[in-house]
Amino acid sequence: MGGVVDIKSTVVETPDLIAQRLEHAANVLGEHRIRYIHPDCGFWMLKRSIANAKIRALTLGRDLFEGKSQ
Repeated sequence: MGGVVDIKSTVVETPDLIAQRLEHAANVLGEHRIRYIHPDCGFWMLKRSIANAKIRALTLGRDLFEGKSQ
């Protein structure tokens, strides 16, 4: 599965962008094939504040994708 968060960049993705990337993955792979939305182990390379912001955006983007309110 492709990633929705770029661990090699210090730019924090928006929740909307993550939701769009998840929607694209669902369209390509089939929504039934997306079981988990989680980060890989690459966040150790980033400052903690950036990694935390990316995790927060990942969570909010997942909620948008699943139709949950923020």
